[in-house]
Amino acid sequence: MSQFSHPGTGAGGSSPEQGFGYRPVAGSGPGPMPPGQPPAGPVPPKRSGCLAWAIAVVAFVLVLVVVLVVSVVYPALMSSNDSSSETSYTASPVVSPTAGSSPSPVPAKQLLAKVGVGDRVGFIEPDGTVVVQPSYYNVGSFRDGLAPVSVDGKWGFIDTSGEMVIQPAYDDVGLFSEGLAPVRVDGWWGYIDPAGELVVKPTYDDARSFNEGLAAVKVGEHWGFINTSGEIAIQPTYDGAGFVRDGLAPVKVGDRWGFINTSGELVVQPTYDYAYWFTDGLAPVLVGEHWGFISTSGELAIQATYDQVRFFSEGLAAVKVEDRWGFIDTSGKLVIQPTYDLVRLFNEGLVAVHSGDRWGFINTSGEMVIQPTYDLANSFNGGLAAVQVGEHWGFIDTSGELVIQPTYDTADVFVEVGAQQIDLPDLLVLLDT
Repeated sequence: MSQFSHPGTGAGGSSPEQGFGYRPVAGSGPGPMPPGQPPAGPVPPKRSGCLAWAIAVVAFVLVLVVVLVVSVVYPALMSSNDSSSETSYTASPVVSPTAGSSPSPVPAKQLLAKVGVGDRVGFIEPDGTVVVQPSYYNVGSFRDGLAPVSVDGKWGFIDTSGEMVIQPAYDDVGLFSEGLAPVRVDGWWGYIDPAGELVVKPTYDDARSFNEGLAAVKVGEHWGFINTSGEIAIQPTYDGAGFVRDGLAPVKVGDRWGFINTSGELVVQPTYDYAYWFTDGLAPVLVGEHWGFISTSGELAIQATYDQVRFFSEGLAAVKVEDRWGFIDTSGKLVIQPTYDLVRLFNEGLVAVHSGDRWGFINTSGEMVIQPTYDLANSFNGGLAAVQVGEHWGFIDTSGELVIQPTYDTADVFVEVGAQQIDLPDLLVLLDT
């Protein structure tokens, strides 16, 4: 399993092995203040004797009555009026949950992006707020609310406040996914939960992150799959294995690749020189020296005629034709002509493309909507994309406005920190770095 690398130089355009072109509710206030104590009226003339004394007592009692009315009865009436006003202001009553159910508020989606200052990495929010100071050299992406970090050669996990919640005690780790993360201890791989408990003992030669309830593990020289209980779900009989997507996983038999389903049945025969996992119902496969795409039924849906390809995303996949990149749709039709030197993956209707010596963004119709003025650019996610201006990185929105100034030495794609599966944003990070 590959470790997480330090920030490096930001988004690049290299192509990896096998020619796969990666890389408070408002209510009424306290009401009007109570009126001041009314005057006692004209002062009576002086009297002498008992009559004068009795008059004084009566006056005193009257004053007490007035004070009592002003200080107790009146505020109580006002409070009652306020309560009536607040009740009538409420738009709709709160309905209690039915028996057996409980309220289940959905937490707000939180996005964070890795940013580098020098050779250290931290995380920022979409408004530019730094939530984890750049203090780590090796850092992975957040998943299940935790991100792997390396300290003095050992790996642990931080939460979104930057607190080390799983101490750095592991030789290597993978991303959390579906509540578990692979970790290497003394040369062997197992899995921990978000509390740092070792729930699958380290007995494997290698291990991958979970997706769709299964994770690939290596036993000796062969690969199989375990479930989230740590039980062997598919026996280790394969020479290679990838992620489960759309209920299918690429596996290697001898020197050829095919696909199995989650029951371990071989549903696409191993006839391909290389194969990746499915997105948008199609998977890239290598036939000889050229790439095409198969459907989940195993049919070669798009003929293998391309030198390099990328995953399908939002119904489009990048393909390389005579050293230039364009895009095809799921029927194989070339919908954006191959005129670009390098490209990313489509997300949120836009994709970064390299034209001449600068990066810009086109839409799904092939129109250049953000002019190529950047030295490097990453993919959009959460309405923002990292771009390099000179020596530094900042973020633009989908209109091309620079909303986070270029002050960082590196920057990655924004990802949802609470997501529980490996998904498109993870691919964006993988392919953009």
